[in-house]
Amino acid sequence: MWKSLANIKVLIHACADPKPVSKASCCPDILWILLILAFVSFLIPRVEAQTGGQLESHEPAASPSGPDLSESREERLKRQREEKAKSLVTPEQGIVERYAKNLDRKGSNSIEDVNFWGLHPRIDWIARGSGVAPGVRYWKPEALGPFDVMGAAFYSWRRYQHYDLQFGVIPNQGRRIPPRKFETEELEQLGDLELGKISSFKLYTSGRYRDRTDESFFGSGPDSMREDLVRYRIKDTLFEAVVGFQVTRTMGFTYKAGLLNHSLSRGRSDPPMAPAAGEEIPAGMSNPPNYFRSHLSFLLDFRDDPGLPHKGFMFAFGWEKYDNVNTRNIFNFNRFGIDARGYIPLGSNQQVIALRFVGINSDPAPGNRIPFFLKPSLGGGESLRGYDAFRFQGDKMVLLQGEYRWEASRRIEFAFFGDTGTVADQGTRVSINKMKSDAGFGFRFKSSRTTLFRLDIARSNEGVHFQFRFAPVF
Repeated sequence: MWKSLANIKVLIHACADPKPVSKASCCPDILWILLILAFVSFLIPRVEAQTGGQLESHEPAASPSGPDLSESREERLKRQREEKAKSLVTPEQGIVERYAKNLDRKGSNSIEDVNFWGLHPRIDWIARGSGVAPGVRYWKPEALGPFDVMGAAFYSWRRYQHYDLQFGVIPNQGRRIPPRKFETEELEQLGDLELGKISSFKLYTSGRYRDRTDESFFGSGPDSMREDLVRYRIKDTLFEAVVGFQVTRTMGFTYKAGLLNHSLSRGRSDPPMAPAAGEEIPAGMSNPPNYFRSHLSFLLDFRDDPGLPHKGFMFAFGWEKYDNVNTRNIFNFNRFGIDARGYIPLGSNQQVIALRFVGINSDPAPGNRIPFFLKPSLGGGESLRGYDAFRFQGDKMVLLQGEYRWEASRRIEFAFFGDTGTVADQGTRVSINKMKSDAGFGFRFKSSRTTLFRLDIARSNEGVHFQFRFAPVF
């Protein structure tokens, strides 16, 4: 073989040397070259087959104690994958991860369902001027035979208090606590009365105590001035019986009747309420009227999801009668109201136009009038969001609201909105020229069933207002 290699070298020099080389000396060398190439081409595939391709991949040779050298590379990789699969361990989910996963499933356990022996911790906004109020709700279905028990207790950083208790047949969805929204004027909350998805009949008693320590009154009518602001404290207790029936899946009615008592005093902040502030705070209001109140509401609901509506419409009608029971018959009145809402998807549920109209008319008996603290009002996080709470009050009220809502994800929603509305006193008409308006931008965080909290930033001719709430607008 070495002689053949020497011959190859001679051949190379001969090719470079211009001196001719004889045919006899070249032929044996060419034959040797062809034989060597054939041997190498035969040997290399055998070596690769035995080493698993180590010549190409430059992998280190297997140790004597390693896998069988006769095993191919493909077989070895397959075996390693199978051994690894046998040793895989599913990582344990943490509390936050489990909650986030549940929150993303429609109808699953969510923050609304967190409770301790029926006590549901909550943070809410219990009245327009209350500020943030931590508290707890209680829910015990079928606590005594077919009768349910529900209650709530809240205390805000502005010392507002709210306590209520209900007992009887309460519309519900089993162990899940029934939804609720804290009310100011009840007619403005008509559309938030969700039809029961399981219970078709309701019959229960309800008791409530509220202490609103620093409410605002700017005067009556659309021309009231911010400089006329006075503050007062109002306590009220309500005991009533409630009966209702869900006629169909989309239609139901409710009737309430009971006693509503009030007491007034100075507000905590300046300027305090003063009896000399005008006829709207008449002399003798240290003994404000108490009432026997009747309330009838009718709800027609064709929304796809009352908690998170994306399409459909809803119409509610309400009637109230206030019969004064403790003072001269000068504060008796009736009240009528409608609340209509519509939701129009723009191609998909991700983008929705939401519209709302509210109209309220209070009708005093001849020679009577409506106490200032029971007049319908505009302003705050539920109506005119670019104005102070209770900024405009009157016997009549009209409100129009519109929103463009865009869901960035299933839980995050952004909105551009506009509100307009006005009030009017008895004997005057609602005037378009007296409409007050605002516009703004909102951010909402939602669970699988409702809006957990929202922040609306609205601008009006009275400045920019930030409205933070723990419930949807509508």
